[in-house]
Amino acid sequence: MHPHPARVHVRMMTVMIRSWLVALLALTAVAHAADIGISPSRLELRARPGDTVSTVVTVLKTSGSDQQVATEIDDWTLDVSGEIAFREAGSLEYSASPWLAVDVPEFVLASGSTQQEVRVEVTVPADASLAGTYHSVLFFTVVAAPEDTGPVGVTTTTRVGLIVYVTIEDTEQVELELADFYDVDETTLALVVANVGNTMVRVGGVVELRNEEGDLVRSLPLPQVPVMRDTEREVRLPLPDDLEPGFYVALALVDDGRGDLLVGELLLDLP
Repeated sequence: MHPHPARVHVRMMTVMIRSWLVALLALTAVAHAADIGISPSRLELRARPGDTVSTVVTVLKTSGSDQQVATEIDDWTLDVSGEIAFREAGSLEYSASPWLAVDVPEFVLASGSTQQEVRVEVTVPADASLAGTYHSVLFFTVVAAPEDTGPVGVTTTTRVGLIVYVTIEDTEQVELELADFYDVDETTLALVVANVGNTMVRVGGVVELRNEEGDLVRSLPLPQVPVMRDTEREVRLPLPDDLEPGFYVALALVDDGRGDLLVGELLLDLP
């Protein structure tokens, strides 16, 4: 249960708005000098039940020495605050992990090479009940050499994650709700977006602060974040330090990136 539910005034409207920049969701672990990277950092694939689709991912090397790289497929999820957690492949309800395969599960980036192409293949089961978006993560991990072990037996390495979304064509149901819009305290606002559809949706937008006369005082951009299917996502927004005390109307305009807005209104009395 979220605080202040009675404060929320929400309505849906369809408008033509500019496209919002897509924020890349890249999962990385800090490591030693033998760094690698991947391009792209995210795959968004579309397929029908029974289809096999594939694409190529490039693993890039920035160091001069040989690097042995291994792959691993896992599930992942986000909590309401956006914290990511990893789970065993195939353990989550909307996992795409069992569908994924790579043509080169382990390889060596030799000292004379700077990249390795890896083909990622997704085979969707021939199951007519599949619908919406499923997801997984493909990790590329530098296998540490024995000499990389530190004096206390600690080994550090590089691990980068490729987020994979697979959407079943012609089954998408996009439905978002602004479940709550409230002030956490005198310095922070919070919005809770509920995804009651079956696809992953990236939301962004703006919160307008208006004075008692209705004049726009500030326009506060919302970070663009993914909201997974059947989940809620809270976005917190700090208020500017230099706002004058007084009465304000906060107007939330939450964009789902597809031409729809969720609109919420909140009254603020700042000391």
